[in-house]
Amino acid sequence: KKQKKHWRDWEPVNKEVINVRGMIIMTKEELSRLRNMQKEFDIIRREIDAATEEYVADKVTGSTTYHPYIFTSFRIEGYDSDGYNGKLVRLERRLKRKLEEIMDERERLEEYIESVNDDITRMILRLRYINGLGWNQIGNELGYSERQVRRKHAQWIGKK
Repeated sequence: KKQKKHWRDWEPVNKEVINVRGMIIMTKEELSRLRNMQKEFDIIRREIDAATEEYVADKVTGSTTYHPYIFTSFRIEGYDSDGYNGKLVRLERRLKRKLEEIMDERERLEEYIESVNDDITRMILRLRYINGLGWNQIGNELGYSERQVRRKHAQWIGKK
């Protein structure tokens, strides 16, 4: 079984994400990674939904089994079920791997967000990067204006 990593043990993408207090913090890009992974997951799911069996045709030659062995051509038509099933298996495997990556990333992100001391910033980060809400929706949820939410987020990112 794959051993889980604590968010503090991950190598940051940007090596300059250690602030003055010595605490490792995530960049905006790292915080947005989960959202992008979820978009990838949705794309793969749509590929699965759009997959259809392909109608194929081929021409083969054969002869009668008795003398005078007359050669003739046959047209074979049908759906390529094997190709379709193989494609579905590959896409489902990709979907499963992506889901595992998303679960790991979400766990890492949740651990990081829980380490944030300020409760309002913690809620903003959770609503933005885990729940995927827009700034206006976050403001409505927390009772702030969109501008106040953006400013609070920018202050947090700026502290880094």
